[in-house]
Amino acid sequence: MNILITGATGFVGSHMVDYILWNEIDCKIYATKRWMEDTKNVDHLDDDRFEFIDCDLIDGLSVKRAVEISKPDKVFHFAAQSFPEVSFKIPVITLQTNVIGTTHLLESIKESDYNPTIVSISSSEVYGNPNPDEIPIKETNSIRPANPYSISKVGHDLMSQYYHKAYGMKIIITRMFSHEGARRGKQFALSSFARQIVQNEKGNGDGIIRHGNLDSTRTYNHIDDAIRAYWMCSESDNFGEVYNIGGDYTCTVGDALDMLISKSKVSDVLEKALDESRVRPTDITLQIPDTSKFKNEFGWKPEKDLTHICDDLLNYWREIL
Repeated sequence: MNILITGATGFVGSHMVDYILWNEIDCKIYATKRWMEDTKNVDHLDDDRFEFIDCDLIDGLSVKRAVEISKPDKVFHFAAQSFPEVSFKIPVITLQTNVIGTTHLLESIKESDYNPTIVSISSSEVYGNPNPDEIPIKETNSIRPANPYSISKVGHDLMSQYYHKAYGMKIIITRMFSHEGARRGKQFALSSFARQIVQNEKGNGDGIIRHGNLDSTRTYNHIDDAIRAYWMCSESDNFGEVYNIGGDYTCTVGDALDMLISKSKVSDVLEKALDESRVRPTDITLQIPDTSKFKNEFGWKPEKDLTHICDDLLNYWREIL
């Protein structure tokens, strides 16, 4: 089985690689990688079943080359400009990468001799800010993107739907809600909090944990549960379907920060402080999913919760700082 993974060096993609290599003996993973890209999330691998292909989603010819080299039976499309906060600063690059890049990938597969199962990784951010009477969020909820990143993921999502409907491509679309764990980038709230806490544990902080909006409500899913869900999608034939996937633990970002602090070795000396630079121009505040469709069709349910997420984030930063 040949598997093409875009964005394999990222947070989610690297965990997907680990999962496949651990659970699937007879496979070959081809991972796209841009020139000079940071590979620290996969540097632990020493397995001839894993191979990089130089590729940039913006370069259509390099994407076509990656498809021809990998001859994929499955494709996991994780690659994206995935930082909502960064998208306010580089909206054009965000749109190019996530919309044009996705189109290059799907077009290259359509024009190839291969017909892989494609798990297309959209995002819960496409829903934007739902109305209170629309909670929990269903797949049928209106799409109201609230930042350049979420707008770009709407384009990703709709192009994926188009290529299935127009050409019968075997595409399954996932809208994953907040998912966290080891290797999460420091640009994201919980990982940023954990990093600051560990800096203080190691004597390199000032006792202050800087944060943005703590009132946003999130439903957290552990990365291990997210990866299991993605693999289940790749094993199914529910092509053309869109699935909300997410955890069962709902709280505010502030509640999650409090849990992280409570698990710290220096919790008694830490204080919280609002950092205006961390406040987004627009924020998505109600992320509570209805995941019954995915659970009922796949028999999936989360096995870990926010406690495991906090432990993993803190231990990750304790190891690398």
